[in-house]
Amino acid sequence: MAKKKYPPVTVEEARRGIYIDFEGTMKDPASFLGVLVVEDGGTTEFDQPVFEEALWPVVRRHKPKKNRGYAPSEADIFDTLVTVHERAERESRKVFAYSTREITEIKKRIHLRREVQWWEDHLINVLPYAKAWKRAHHDEVEFKKGPPGRSAKHTLDQFLKLIGYDVPPPLRSGNSAQRIKYVRDRLKTHGGNYGALTPTAKGKWTKACLHNWHDCEGTRELMIRCARDVP
Repeated sequence: MAKKKYPPVTVEEARRGIYIDFEGTMKDPASFLGVLVVEDGGTTEFDQPVFEEALWPVVRRHKPKKNRGYAPSEADIFDTLVTVHERAERESRKVFAYSTREITEIKKRIHLRREVQWWEDHLINVLPYAKAWKRAHHDEVEFKKGPPGRSAKHTLDQFLKLIGYDVPPPLRSGNSAQRIKYVRDRLKTHGGNYGALTPTAKGKWTKACLHNWHDCEGTRELMIRCARDVP
């Protein structure tokens, strides 16, 4: 691993990190962002700022019975990213994301150059660490490419299986984008009327949010493992 590009991360830094994960459909701007951090006292904080205004009717009124990992709220993407950036600096926390999607999205959506530059300088891509960890400890395991449209080989879900992080089957990768699109389309069809949504649509929304929770928490567990088992 090139130390200049991928500096060592301690277990403490991994545990104290802020973990982010965008969710949305592939062809559209990300709909929302999961932000997870575990406080020094052990309390887990999780937020899901929703940027897509078309989804705000469901954000305002939908209250699922099981809310672990469910924390959507109306938000502005620029304000959200500045808040995360300022907290990272104020509390001396590193910021992590799995793969390069997050920095790509930030560069597309944010037009203030100095803010983009901060994220380019500070957002840590977990994937190179995970690849190095796998080579050192599980080189015999062969990851398979996904189906057309999801052909990436080193997907988060495969790493999570490798570290024993269990994601309930309904919340595993591959369905989040279509669930978000389904809810968006239903709201559009009914003029943003939340009351017209079926239990199916509400369930899809909940599952999309809970999937995002596992992406954030799973990425944190993966980074901690990589830092602990330094290749």
